[in-house]
Amino acid sequence: SSPEKDRWTELVAGLNGAAPSLMGDTLVSTAAIVYIGPFTKTYRDKLWHSWIDICQKKEISVSKKDYITLLSAPIEVQEYYTQGLPRDHFSTENAVLLRNCHRWPLLIDPQGQGKQWLLGLEQENLAVIPYGSVHMLTDIENAIRLGTSVMLEGVPDYIDATLYPILNRRQCEQTGVVSIVDIDIEYNKDFRLYLSTSLSNPEYPPEDCIKLTIINFTVTFTGLQEQLLSRVVKMERPWLEQQKDSLLKQLFEDNRKLRELEDDILTTLSSVQTDILDDQDLVNTLDKCKKTAREIQSRVTESEQMQNKIESTRKKYLPVATRGAIIYFIISDLTLLNCMYNFSLETFMSVFKTTVFSLGNSYLAPDQEDVVLEFNFNTANRDRQLDFKVDKHVATLVDHITMNLHKQVVCSLYSRHHLVYSVLVCVQVLRNSSVITDNEWDVFLHGGTLKLMSKSSDFVPVMEEDIIPQPFHKTAGTSGVTYQAKRMNRVKSKRILGKPTWLTTTQWEATNMLENTVTAFQGLSKNMIDKPEFWQAMLASDNPYYMFEQQARSRSSSIGSLKSFRTDSALEQISEDSEQDPHSLSASQITETRPSWKWSTLTSFQKLMLIKILRMDALTESSSTFVSLTLGERYIGSHEQSLNNIYKTSKPQNPILFILSPGVDPTTKLQRLLKDLNENVDMLEMLSLGRGQGPRIEEILRTAMQRGKWVFLQNCHLGHSWLQNLQKVIHSMQTEQLHADFRLWLSSMPDDKIPGPVIQRSLKVAMEQPRGVKANLHQAFISGVISPGMYSDQDAGPDFRKLVYNLCLFNSVILERKKYGSLGWNISYEFTNSDLEACIQVLHQLMSEYVTVPWEALLQLAGTVMYGGRVTDKWDQRALSAILSKFFNREAIQPGHRFTVSESYQMPEDLSIEETLSYISSLPNYDNPELFGMHQNADRTYNEHTSKELVNYLHVFQPSHQLDQGYRLEYKTQIVTTLHRGYSSMSGYSNKDNIVMEFLIHIHKTLPQKIVGPPFMDVIPDMIHNALTGSERPPSVLIEKGYLKPKITETRHCTPMENVVRHEVRQFNRLLEVIHMSLKTLALCLQGDEAMNEGVDVMYQNILDNKLPAAWRDNSTADTKPLSHWIDLLANRITFMQYWIDLNIEGTVSNHLFGVEYSELVKEREKDEEISFQDVMKMSSAYQKPIKVGVEKLPRSFWLNALFFPQGLLTGVLQTYSRKHGIPIDSLNFKHHVAPLPSRREEEDRHRAQSAGLTPAMWAFPGAEAPENGILIHGLYLDGGRWDGGNVVEALPSKQVTPLPEIHFLPQQVDNTPKPGVYECPIYRTSERCGTLDQTGHSDNFVTSILMPTEHPPQHWVTRGLAIICQTVD
Repeated sequence: SSPEKDRWTELVAGLNGAAPSLMGDTLVSTAAIVYIGPFTKTYRDKLWHSWIDICQKKEISVSKKDYITLLSAPIEVQEYYTQGLPRDHFSTENAVLLRNCHRWPLLIDPQGQGKQWLLGLEQENLAVIPYGSVHMLTDIENAIRLGTSVMLEGVPDYIDATLYPILNRRQCEQTGVVSIVDIDIEYNKDFRLYLSTSLSNPEYPPEDCIKLTIINFTVTFTGLQEQLLSRVVKMERPWLEQQKDSLLKQLFEDNRKLRELEDDILTTLSSVQTDILDDQDLVNTLDKCKKTAREIQSRVTESEQMQNKIESTRKKYLPVATRGAIIYFIISDLTLLNCMYNFSLETFMSVFKTTVFSLGNSYLAPDQEDVVLEFNFNTANRDRQLDFKVDKHVATLVDHITMNLHKQVVCSLYSRHHLVYSVLVCVQVLRNSSVITDNEWDVFLHGGTLKLMSKSSDFVPVMEEDIIPQPFHKTAGTSGVTYQAKRMNRVKSKRILGKPTWLTTTQWEATNMLENTVTAFQGLSKNMIDKPEFWQAMLASDNPYYMFEQQARSRSSSIGSLKSFRTDSALEQISEDSEQDPHSLSASQITETRPSWKWSTLTSFQKLMLIKILRMDALTESSSTFVSLTLGERYIGSHEQSLNNIYKTSKPQNPILFILSPGVDPTTKLQRLLKDLNENVDMLEMLSLGRGQGPRIEEILRTAMQRGKWVFLQNCHLGHSWLQNLQKVIHSMQTEQLHADFRLWLSSMPDDKIPGPVIQRSLKVAMEQPRGVKANLHQAFISGVISPGMYSDQDAGPDFRKLVYNLCLFNSVILERKKYGSLGWNISYEFTNSDLEACIQVLHQLMSEYVTVPWEALLQLAGTVMYGGRVTDKWDQRALSAILSKFFNREAIQPGHRFTVSESYQMPEDLSIEETLSYISSLPNYDNPELFGMHQNADRTYNEHTSKELVNYLHVFQPSHQLDQGYRLEYKTQIVTTLHRGYSSMSGYSNKDNIVMEFLIHIHKTLPQKIVGPPFMDVIPDMIHNALTGSERPPSVLIEKGYLKPKITETRHCTPMENVVRHEVRQFNRLLEVIHMSLKTLALCLQGDEAMNEGVDVMYQNILDNKLPAAWRDNSTADTKPLSHWIDLLANRITFMQYWIDLNIEGTVSNHLFGVEYSELVKEREKDEEISFQDVMKMSSAYQKPIKVGVEKLPRSFWLNALFFPQGLLTGVLQTYSRKHGIPIDSLNFKHHVAPLPSRREEEDRHRAQSAGLTPAMWAFPGAEAPENGILIHGLYLDGGRWDGGNVVEALPSKQVTPLPEIHFLPQQVDNTPKPGVYECPIYRTSERCGTLDQTGHSDNFVTSILMPTEHPPQHWVTRGLAIICQTVD
């Protein structure tokens, strides 16, 4: 048989084989056209395969082809490529869907690649119209009449209703008429409409989605990688890319020609009336087709061989394309951090091409070019030399592209985001090379959530059961403590043995989580117990990452070699803490099946994972070290570019956008740039956007474009209404002939209403306040705030310059104090240069009028009016005044006065501008906390805050990386959801769904449905309460039915403590209702029984990120804990309230419920949990005893953090004392007694109790009775100092927060006598300290303040930021 016959036979066989699956293929292809367009490549594949599986289960025959093959011919796809379509599979799918859809397509096209392809597809027939333009409808009407194509560009997340008639494509084609704004227009069937949006993740309503075919044209990694590879090869070896393109074009033409011949043959055969051998034309056509097929087959064979050789050479440049694609997708995600970090693909390509072009291809000699062109690799030596040169050049390309993009991007970012970008680049590069696994990256980000999951893994640390120690279950007669002691005596908890005393519980839990989830950390906990010296040194080290590097190089480091990493104070602390926990096991008692620790196996990122869980304060510095070791030291730092360099690299077509921060004005820098360029100041036109300014601005812009002037549009975020016009102006600048000197400068605060194209086309420059006291002090003297004439005025007296210098130093201190977070200021205030300028002017006026320095007036005006006017928190006002008094006093203006003990900051001898600037330049770059009045621990707190901020920023990028692919824990399939009836097992869920569902189960099991008080309070609490208090008669219907036969012999009002309990129970039950309702909704959504809405989706992501959902936070108290710890804390708070209620139920034997004794009622309920309210009431008819119900028993000590409204408790205590002693409550306040420090034996008992599971909630009940007057408060912490048993003293190194003993709040009559040697210490719920006012006018964070004895002046602790907090961050 001839080859041509074989080819036709094979073609016919293929058609016959596809016939049985025609119906099934049509079904799934139609589904793909209608539904699959908006989704990503991964989800499209899942949907397609799921449809194929469904058809097979239903016995519907389908082929194994994809929908590209089913809906298009290879020749059509090749034609798409020649029209400019990217050659990746995802773009090909999009083109096929667009060409086959029967509704007008809406392209999600943030990079504009779909638009470029459509321009190549439609050629001159396509008109691009900006959505919302004035002539939009008119242009569409003309296109409908003429039958041309229209593309609406920049569609927002909604479709205007005036376009609905046009979107109804089928009706328009059937009727031949379309009505637009009540005007009937004849419809030309050649009309084509395309819509595109630059939004990366738009949310269109259902009524819009059903009118359109939404197609996701977002660039993919593979597609961008192929584009970059083509570009770099075209620039490096243009002859190679030309051959590749010519081969593809030749193959396309051959296939097109063969297709035409086949169509001619089939057409002739279908119409021939005689014997086909008598039709000479048909015979000639068959012969021509045969020859053509033979020639094509020959060329295809040669082309394939040449194509393979071309591809092998192109792959040498693949690392360049891969690195570029990695960086682009990181850059495109930067908008998740700030809406102003919007970079276009065009800008990225420009930097990429410029870098490749600048390096050139000089490494290739001319003869080597010929060798490559002709593919004549006969000399192995030449081959190797060329490969070496190419590899070296590729490495250089990768390095330069990474660095140039880094400079371009970092210039546009705020400084707090610089390291975030560098870490992301570093991590993604290592993930792409499989050095960092998906599992490690997910554990690094989701450690808090995965902690719960690790409990279900195969590896379980050694555990034992323990009971509450003996001192806590001693009885106290017949009081309620007996019941509570017995109840707590039954509590048993499993605890991990061997926990070192020098590790916190959080650190130890995280260590075990890491050991359970990452194979490389097997044996970590055992090593910590075996080698405590190293780990203690690591906790005290200034650079723990370097210690890990050293340990990896020398696995047998001696203890002496580690001492070089410790400070003396740290060594003393280690020696104090080195004593082994008496309740922990020795190393020999730990299970020997654990593998030994191997430092050499840890990667650089795994060391970073360790530092995150053990030394969060060192994570930022360690991340910098990690980036330096991976990419190089050049990627650490700001890489700030001068405005002059930015101007030189800019082009007239692209605006320069200043991204502002509060208190920053770039006008001075812009004017200074003009001066440096020897340009006239009149060359700059500065305009502020406002009402009616639009036409004037456009006229000025047109003039400036022609004459080469500069235009500065200030505060664009204040002119939303004109920004669309600005977008059109910038768009026109791309095509118009502009003067070479013309520049458009813009400034704006971050604002998501600024059009994306405006930001994308602009060269962005982030403007911030200087960082550091030295930089701020220097800025104050050169920014123009200090007038030279005023500064040299002799009438102001000799002390004026000294006061100006001190005022500038004070200004720098309060600005930089913000970096310490709540230790610096409760609220972050935006002090500006205008505050400093106003103060200097007032200072000059006062010094000119007074002979001596008016200290009181200066302190009052500066501290209360100028700067104090911005301060809204009274404790911040106190701190501001204390800091100002440090710089505004007689000693502070003496020559040589030292502002710090270290003598780094002094009063300069010569205060001329030149000498002052010279002195400022000699100041240290590091800001000693002493200058701010802070303890050295403040630096560690600041570092910890910045590290947590870094992790939170990295969290933002997590949705782009699938947790499903990385999480490797094996789940117990027998776990079944028990939230509500009907839920199925989790075995069918994805890994992310498994994590969330198991966490929901944990929450459901941990938290009760509600706080259970006495049974009647659960049913009709208000009605029964009214009956008990005598405010209303009992409901007659209950009496008539025989349920109630009370004899109310005592009427009274609720006690203050009863009101406290009722309010707290109501708040807790409201929160629990919200939690359980949202758990039910989310579980139903995961089950597929309800649709996932935006709120549920956010909650789902919050659980994965270990963050508190907004609905829970809104109904809860101020809290800073992650979700997993917040759940444990809430459970403890509920336990406290339940114990308090149970204390009165069981302990007060004289209380009766309409004749039923509480003790008997409890016994009945223990027998039958289903006992109903009616049954209780029936039992009550047998008793006719007096009623006496109330909250008589109080906890021995109160846990303040357990309450929603602790101020109510303190008020209740004062009310109780007022009623008891007949003293007006307005004349009462509290006297505070802090208990002495516990003995070592008591500390051991406490530690043992906590290890056994005694929580702060339980701690309130065991022991002696509550005090007769006042209350005891426990569970408080001192932030910024410590209690030595009699006074507040300085904190120990690395011990910023220390626990406080119990405090006795004793009511007393108000005594306004000043008390020396005491510090008024505020109490806050959390370490954030900042709060919002609730409906009662109280802050949801500030509780009260207490007087604490101290040997230091009170101002010392004010500047320290000393406060009491109710909970720690961990």
